[in-house]
Amino acid sequence: MFMIDKNKLEFSLWKFFTKVVHIIGRERIPVLSKILAIIFFYLIPIRKKIVISNLTKAFPEKSKSEIKKIAFNNFMSIGITFMEIMAFREMTGEEILSLSGINNLDVAKKIVNSDKGSILLTAHVGNWELGALTMGLSLDKQINVLVKKQRNHLVANWMNEVREKFTNKEVPLGASVRELYKTLIDGGIVGIVGDQRGKKEDGVTVNFFNRPTVTFQGFAALGIKNKVPIVVVLNKRLPSGKYLFDIEEIKYDNLPEKLSDQLVELNQRYMTILENKIREAPEQWLWMHNIWKY
Repeated sequence: MFMIDKNKLEFSLWKFFTKVVHIIGRERIPVLSKILAIIFFYLIPIRKKIVISNLTKAFPEKSKSEIKKIAFNNFMSIGITFMEIMAFREMTGEEILSLSGINNLDVAKKIVNSDKGSILLTAHVGNWELGALTMGLSLDKQINVLVKKQRNHLVANWMNEVREKFTNKEVPLGASVRELYKTLIDGGIVGIVGDQRGKKEDGVTVNFFNRPTVTFQGFAALGIKNKVPIVVVLNKRLPSGKYLFDIEEIKYDNLPEKLSDQLVELNQRYMTILENKIREAPEQWLWMHNIWKY
């Protein structure tokens, strides 16, 4: 019996769209993303219910038509993000840097050029893969990016080549905590995407859009244990198709006395910064996962 290798099929589709993106050029990606959004929002809906449910919970003041419009634009935005990632493979460092403007870059430079290690914290907003590439090039430093293991190893290997094309290095999410500690002790940079839903049994509960959600202890535990600065780097796609980065340090000032409360407070400060960024352009966050599952 003939069996279809799901990984190979997915990777073939990935390579096909990569070739299409290279043929049409980055400037025409929004046109293709709109076509794909129509297909996957209206004809073959994928995670549409989750996106609309999340948006309805986050913005109860908005009408059904407003929510539906944001949801459709969210499908477009995610399409743009992934097709841009496909384009990054053939782009030079100069071309990558030309896509963005950065506010407060001096804040990050001052921190990463000190003797201490540092944590760069981001989220699935705008184009998060561009964020890692841009910051590594702008700071001229290696960012050790924590990466969750993907089911499809073929796509994962392809992504690894993109992420490590310039200055950065992938670190599997299951890596030894000692390795992360050593990176920070040696003055290195650890990059973390911190906006995924955590596990109920060992996560911390924070407020997000006026609703409780569970996040990982992750960056907060690393930061407190190693006493290193935590810098939030988020970007937003502009109408021009370029990106604007905002950089903000999470301070350790006025933390509670108990460690468990400190972990909650640092996560809350991060989620508040993220929420404010999402409100600027709600269609640009990855609403496709069930952030309020518990």
